[in-house]
Amino acid sequence: MDERPPLWDKWNRDHIEKDHPERNVRRHEVNEALRDPKRREVVDERDGTTFHDVIGQTKSGRVLFVVWVDHPMGRYPIHARQAGRRLSRRYYK
Repeated sequence: MDERPPLWDKWNRDHIEKDHPERNVRRHEVNEALRDPKRREVVDERDGTTFHDVIGQTKSGRVLFVVWVDHPMGRYPIHARQAGRRLSRRYYK
């Protein structure tokens, strides 16, 4: 698993925190899920791009589904939402 720090800029901060207020996901929660030692990570190749799908837990116990892409300076989160029942089961297995 990749342990590089998440890389944040205006685009992904706005996309995750502001573009989808109904998800109520904050940057610190994404960081926590990506640092979760028990996280589940799967590499997914789509249309020539490598996506890293992560299911991880925050310090408050919330299970998140996070997608990040590789960047030379770190992991670049592009999507985050609360994991549904099916994904949460994969985390607890």
